[in-house]
Amino acid sequence: MRAVGVNLEGVFMVGCEELSDAARELWKTGPDFIEVAPHLLGVILGGRLDGARVREVHRVLLEAGPSYTVHAPHRINLMTPDPAERGLYLEVLKSSVRFASEIGARVVVCHAGLRRNARDAGVGIEEQLEGERRALAEAGDLAQSLRVNIAVENSYPEPSVLRGELYAYAARPSALAAQLAVLDHPAVGMCLDVGHAAIAAGACGFDLVEECRAAAPVVRHVHLHDNLGVPDYHAEPLVSERWAMGCGDLHLPPGMGGLPLAEILRALEPCGGGAACCLELSPPVRRGIPQALDRARKLLEGMAVPAAG
Repeated sequence: MRAVGVNLEGVFMVGCEELSDAARELWKTGPDFIEVAPHLLGVILGGRLDGARVREVHRVLLEAGPSYTVHAPHRINLMTPDPAERGLYLEVLKSSVRFASEIGARVVVCHAGLRRNARDAGVGIEEQLEGERRALAEAGDLAQSLRVNIAVENSYPEPSVLRGELYAYAARPSALAAQLAVLDHPAVGMCLDVGHAAIAAGACGFDLVEECRAAAPVVRHVHLHDNLGVPDYHAEPLVSERWAMGCGDLHLPPGMGGLPLAEILRALEPCGGGAACCLELSPPVRRGIPQALDRARKLLEGMAVPAAG
């Protein structure tokens, strides 16, 4: 059975008492691992690791529980044509990899790149994709030396993408899989975010399960959560409003939305069963983490899962 974990929610930039309490409470819910974000732990400043802060956070995390994965800062965009900007993003990713190595994490999730259609108009998309591959190869070399894997996450088709302001090639899982196949780096694979893929399928009209099956050979990590597969064109900031309308990336527990999660997980069998599943849950439903973990484990075992309440 794949490991099933959950992400740590909250910002812990200074001090460690609140971080310790939050991590210990989350471990009590029964995950196999916890996914942490270095930018929410105050361990990266200006692209570089703060050694003293890393040692402090490392101590607290390992006292709370044994196993972690890492999610690099969301803002990283290795497709930017600006050399200085790309250099900063690459350093932040490398620092995330080094942080993962320090805490014994074997996976670092990184978002796929985006094209800003107006600002990047003078640069061809193929040049941007090549720039992303070069940056991932450099970060991948570091990751390989530290026995860490980078898992590039398929994009969420946010309203700015749906309006055409941004181009997210990786909204389609098979397109991201193709980019990673061209890269062909042993330490760089894919993080399949099931919720992102479902919203993209609703917006673009592709077959969700078949796209996941096409991506399966390069999948190293899975973000597992539920939604209704309805795109959010209006960027409503309130979770309660999106919930009421049933649109967007709702981050619901498995079984609370309408996604064919059992079919998707079966489609991922070519990844060899080695990809861990991290539950990414919205704050309003996090009190139900133990039940969500149980439903996820049943899905992975091929058992019937009742709808979540």
